[in-house]
Amino acid sequence: MEPKPQPEYSEELQPGSLTKIQYLDAAKRAAIELGWDITTEEEDILVCHTPSNTYSHGEFITIKAEGDFFTFQSKSASESTWLDQNPNEVNATLFKEALASVTGNNSDIQNKTRPRGKDILKVLIPSGEHLITPIIVYINIAVFIIMVLAGVSFIQPNTSDLLNWGGNFRPDTVTGGWWRLFTSMFLHAGIIHLLANMYALLYIGLLLEPLLGRFRYAAAYILAGICSGLMSIVVHTNVVAVGASGAIFGLYGVFLAMLTTNYIEKETRNAMLKSILLFVGYNLLYGMQGNIDNAAHIGGLISGLAIGYVYIHGVRREHDIKTQATITGIIAVCVVGLTVLTMNVVTGDLVIYQRDMKGFIANEKLAVKIYKMRTDLPREEMLHNIRDIGIYNWNENIKILNEIAKLDLPPKIKENDEILMQYCLLRISSYELLYKKISEQTDAYDDEIKQDNEKIIEMINGLKEKS
Repeated sequence: MEPKPQPEYSEELQPGSLTKIQYLDAAKRAAIELGWDITTEEEDILVCHTPSNTYSHGEFITIKAEGDFFTFQSKSASESTWLDQNPNEVNATLFKEALASVTGNNSDIQNKTRPRGKDILKVLIPSGEHLITPIIVYINIAVFIIMVLAGVSFIQPNTSDLLNWGGNFRPDTVTGGWWRLFTSMFLHAGIIHLLANMYALLYIGLLLEPLLGRFRYAAAYILAGICSGLMSIVVHTNVVAVGASGAIFGLYGVFLAMLTTNYIEKETRNAMLKSILLFVGYNLLYGMQGNIDNAAHIGGLISGLAIGYVYIHGVRREHDIKTQATITGIIAVCVVGLTVLTMNVVTGDLVIYQRDMKGFIANEKLAVKIYKMRTDLPREEMLHNIRDIGIYNWNENIKILNEIAKLDLPPKIKENDEILMQYCLLRISSYELLYKKISEQTDAYDDEIKQDNEKIIEMINGLKEKS
């Protein structure tokens, strides 16, 4: 007796407003929800296999792009015995229901890219699709509150406070403070700076986090933020940079990369592309006014674009955790390599100079404490302080200036260092006269001490005018 033909069923399906890539992506999610095994996944076709049961070895499901529509085909893997309804027709019904559920629950990919003002504030409430964005916002706000409670200005923190809290400053960053590349992206120079950045983050988070998923989104924020910090220390030699804007520009870069592919529906893509380009262009132009780290913005944007183009392959396979981890790992390794390379490149003579000048300032602070010395101290203790703290530290600064003189530095810095050398020599002269005055218990040196101090004040004022 001839074997029964293997039953099959096929029909045409319309993708609606979804692109080919979006439809196949949604079809894959629907298949996974139904428990079907994915056996083939290519640009135009998805092949699945349903589980075996008592009556059959399962069915092969094929969803294939055919121009403006898709064909759905379910074919039994072997001769089957059905007691009731053709399982291939059942598969078609189940698939369409699951597909409707998948696209409905996610409001379609294109609907995710149509944010409204009230939706932006909703992102502040952690949810399934928007978890990382509010966490980042709350971390930034918490850090700012802690800084204010610790005494940092609410409106305009001074540079030293920002540096102490982890600001990105080339001399410190490249000489062991690499962690500043991370901490600086959670610091802000005042409440206005914080609010502006958090609004921009909420806006892009509403659009991007559902598309990337939590893991990729968080990684993109951190990695782009690090790259923005690297660009900042390459461009700026003496600027303390803070703020989340570099990392945020990175997220905009990721979204721009996705908008240049066909992953998002064409009509929505064109509208959003104009909006995002307008935002990026305006903020880059605004950053040219000064006091804004445009280098970090550009570094974040470029790195975000690169991350986005790499990520697009993983987004199309969002259920493949291994692929996600591999792609993110490759990006992370590249960022680490870029960090090491940048550190080596920017660690030049100017950085060494800035590092050594920190030592100069520390020695100076110790030396001038002599002027606050109690007058009722025993004479031997006073002489010890003048000789072993005051004069000693001024001599240490002369050693520092002699080492600095060997560096390849701009003429203006060399000129200032020559003045600093005269300043140190005057300080030593003044301290030696003070030592004699106390040792000999005489006022004979008062006029000379006064003359030295007048020259020192004049020299300090001259250096302030040049800086």
